[in-house]
This record gives sequence, C-alpha cells and structure tokens, in this order.
Amino acid sequence: MKAKEIQSYVTSQIFGKKIFAYEVVESTNTTAKSLIQDSTDGTIVIADAQTAGRGRLKREWLSEPKKNLTFSVIIKPEIAPELFGVLSLYAGLSVAEAIESVAKLRPVCKWPNDVMLNGKKFCGILSEAVFNREMLAGVIVGIGININQSIFPRELESIATSLLQVTGKELDRFSILAAVLDRMEYNYTSIKTGNSTGIIEGWKKYSTMFGKEITINQDKHPVRGIAKRLDDDGGLILLTNKGEEKFLAGDVALCSW
Repeated sequence: MKAKEIQSYVTSQIFGKKIFAYEVVESTNTTAKSLIQDSTDGTIVIADAQTAGRGRLKREWLSEPKKNLTFSVIIKPEIAPELFGVLSLYAGLSVAEAIESVAKLRPVCKWPNDVMLNGKKFCGILSEAVFNREMLAGVIVGIGININQSIFPRELESIATSLLQVTGKELDRFSILAAVLDRMEYNYTSIKTGNSTGIIEGWKKYSTMFGKEITINQDKHPVRGIAKRLDDDGGLILLTNKGEEKFLAGDVALCSW
C-alpha cells in the first residue's frame, strides 16, 4: 500500500491531502493517536491489515487483509464536548452517501455507529476524542468497511456482509475511500459550524428504526420502547413504559433493518 497510489484517487481538497499508509498496524486509531499532534484536519491513517482492530466497547474488528478498508481520519473540530456523539452519525452518514453513489446501493444507518446492507453490518465506526493536558487535541474517526471479503468466520456469517457479497462483484476499494472522504469533507461544514441538525436530518434519511419498537441494551440491561427521535447531541429518545428516556450509547436490536 502506497500513499501516492491512494492520493491519485482523492478528489477532496482537505480530507486525504495527507496520508499515512501502512501494510500492517496494531490499529489505525492507535497509530493516528500517535500522529495527532503534528497532523492537520483530514489527515488519513490507512492500513492493509490490523493486528488488533477494534470497534465500540473494545470489540474485535476482523477484516481480511487487502480486501477491505480500515482507516482513521484525524479531525480537529472546535466542537462542544456534549456534541461528540454526533461525530459517529456524521461518519455513518458520509459512508452511506458514498456507498449509494459508488455502488448504487441504499445502506441503512444503525444507531449509533453501524451501517448495514440486507440486515447485516458492513461498516463499523469508532470515534475517539484525544486530549492533551485536558485540552482537546483532536478526534480520531476510525472506519472499517467490508468491500471485497467473500468469506466470514462462522460466528459472523449471520451478522456481517460485504459489498462483494451484496453486489456479486469486486469494487475498487480506493475509489470507495475517495468517495467517503469527499462526503466527509462536504458534511464537515455542519460539524465545524455546530449544525448538528443538518447531520442528524441527513442520517435519519438512511435509518429505518423511527416509529418502530426496538430494544436497546446497556451493560446487559435491555430496555424496550418505540424509537422516537434523535436529540441534538445524537442521543436516542425512546418512548418506554416510563415515558421518554434518552440514551447516549447502547446496542440496538430491531426485527428488520
């Protein structure tokens, strides 16, 4: 994997202007953290393989080397801490828009940080704030997209998929990366101006859960209710038997995505 090769695909003006490309890293988020002090908005850390890729709640992220996209984007928004939850929605929206444009598919965004096709996950997002002496140094937005992987471990077959499995054809992963970066750059204006409404309304267009009964699991304590709306900070408002309750994180289950 060569940074110059990837650079030739990039059409965005800021995102992807600087790229750190690796054959193998522990995780792109971990590497990005070590580079954040000397990086500018939109710096990309990308790798063909990760030895310790991870998702939310420290779950392992499995990805076949040289088949998929595993990358992290360094951003330095002047954003209120209470709006950090919007960043995963921002990334999910950008991925969904890019896949719809390039692969002609209509993904579904699953709160808070997954993107689905045919009821299975093909993209996961992990956003992490990095602080230096209590000051925000930046945010790492880690993105994993299953593109050309044809076989998954047995324990993941029922819940994971790839663009190859859905379309029946291999896709150029760097073209998809360029499309994601383009949409991230476009939507970044809303992040920089604190316009979470723009991100949330865009994200909702790719969601199917509102008005439906869902279960949200927090620390093995499931709560059932009707998904009503998203708050300005990206929190999910659920109508339960106790009234409206707000959740900032959790695993959501719906009968059909």
